[in-house]
Amino acid sequence: MKIAVAGLLAVVGLAIVWLSFDDDYVATSKPNIILILTDDQDKGTLHPSVPHLLPRTAKHLVQEGTYYENFFAPVSVCCPSRVSLLRTQYAHNHNITYVTKPWGGWEVFNNYGYVGKTLPDWLQRAGYDTFYVGKLMNDHTADNCESLPVSGFTSSDFLVDPYTYDYWNPGFSRDNGPVKVYKNQYSTDILARKSIDYLKRALEFDRPFMLTIAPIAPHSWIDSKRLGGGKDFSRGFNIPASAPRHANLFATERAPRHESWNPDEPHGVSWVRQLPKLNTTQEYYLDEFYRGRLRALQAVDELVERVVEKVEKAGKLDNTYIIYTADNGFAIGSHRRQPGKTLGFEEDIHVPLVIRGPGVKRGFVDKLSSYGIVDLSRTILELAGAKTDHENDGVKINLHDANATVPDSAHGDARHSITEYWVLGGEEGIYATGPKVNNTYRTLRVHDEVDGRPVTWSYSVWCTGERELYDLVDDPYQVRNLLAPLNALGPFPAFDAKGEDGRAVLPRSLQRTLHRLDALTLVLKTCLGDTCRRPYAALFPDHAGEVVLQHALHRRYDGYFESLPKVHFSDCRLGFQTRNEKPEWSPDLAFPGLRAPAPAPVPPAEPSHLPAGSASDSQAVFVVQ
Repeated sequence: MKIAVAGLLAVVGLAIVWLSFDDDYVATSKPNIILILTDDQDKGTLHPSVPHLLPRTAKHLVQEGTYYENFFAPVSVCCPSRVSLLRTQYAHNHNITYVTKPWGGWEVFNNYGYVGKTLPDWLQRAGYDTFYVGKLMNDHTADNCESLPVSGFTSSDFLVDPYTYDYWNPGFSRDNGPVKVYKNQYSTDILARKSIDYLKRALEFDRPFMLTIAPIAPHSWIDSKRLGGGKDFSRGFNIPASAPRHANLFATERAPRHESWNPDEPHGVSWVRQLPKLNTTQEYYLDEFYRGRLRALQAVDELVERVVEKVEKAGKLDNTYIIYTADNGFAIGSHRRQPGKTLGFEEDIHVPLVIRGPGVKRGFVDKLSSYGIVDLSRTILELAGAKTDHENDGVKINLHDANATVPDSAHGDARHSITEYWVLGGEEGIYATGPKVNNTYRTLRVHDEVDGRPVTWSYSVWCTGERELYDLVDDPYQVRNLLAPLNALGPFPAFDAKGEDGRAVLPRSLQRTLHRLDALTLVLKTCLGDTCRRPYAALFPDHAGEVVLQHALHRRYDGYFESLPKVHFSDCRLGFQTRNEKPEWSPDLAFPGLRAPAPAPVPPAEPSHLPAGSASDSQAVFVVQ
């Protein structure tokens, strides 16, 4: 018999699903949670296939826990993703959509009234001591860290701007106090000392605790001295700095030369399709950038080992979950790109998640489930026995399945994720060309089975009127957009549109799949609570426990899916504005004759907490992400 149990997991927001315990695992007390949250770390730098890149983390976490192959960021930039972790909400519900005003950052977070209503606050109410070391979010600065204090922590030591990304000049604010700058000292080493001190303190008491350790690695280095006291970080992005002891490592490593690396023909849509081919000098720089990221992560790798050994020495490893993840991914050289994130490609949104803890299968790779940061937040709440004070969007992660081979659908959970973006795209490094407009999109990722075969789709709708669809089973590097013929006809053409020869440009089988994926996107793009967890239940309310992609593809439903309004944007204005994203899902759109007696609530047309100016059409200064 499997027992559902509440518990706590410290991690940055990613997908979450049903928590079930092994037959031989029974929780006797609330667990401790240690969350290690890195900045801009893509899945390729922490994976069971490359243990040599982070050998200590591979030894202590990957080999001793479960690695989740399909884990995604809700937004491919740090601040909104971190707020999703803190609030257990998708960005369209918390409306922190960028890294600075008017769309995001610490000051806007305060303006929305979120202080006192976050994950650590809820854990404290459940009896936890809570500690935090490192980066919280953007626009948490030396100027506002005292006047806008962070709530929910027993004790904290935050990196604050403009020193956050300065590897050799970090500035910390302890317990919301004045900033102390550690001149000529390496950021991750300072953070490691502080983290171990907090861990010692937490282990001395019998109370359960959650410790979040948030280093800046492998984020780009921004020299605070170059900013001159300002906040325009665009002048600073460069190769991450390492500790001297790691400076000569990975001398022969290169950025992965997969199929999308600097292609001869352009890929993607919008501004990505206009990128020029990288020259040899730029390729050399990108390789050095990649090596710099690996080197910067080595101090984090050492810290992981120290944390595990400290907990083990205290005799509390059997009641402690250790979670490692990142806020978003990072791309180097794919699709002709300079270093950066902010897109819906796999490199930008696909991040590592590894969990070690009581009842978690050792040395296992979960390839069936699909989760995100919002789900991770929900899972932490469940482990701790804590609750949000609002309807949250996450689903509990399946941590303790005895065989770890049961797909999500067997637990009644859909296998999907949604990534959203509304503001500016960006590049980093010395060859970056500035902020990118026309970067608003929604990306749906579906990982499921049809007729006994695995299917993995990545479907994106852009404000430019373009769409992308990639079959990630056959095209894992996203170089063949199956909807390119449709885009050639103009903005948002009908899925059955015909070319000059009078024939449909898309085969009928692809049209049928596209109608289903667009319907899921329609439901998820403004979902709230249970609708985010179970979008098929919104489409087929009376058959929610049965309908998955396999069932939805039945020809019986062709007419229904074809009749649904299609996802589109009115234009590419900046910021999340529902009036720009009609249509919205409504329970009235559910499959006829299968209406639920009490439809799930629909979020308001515009967030009631929208501050003045947050929906403006004005341009923003491109700042650090």
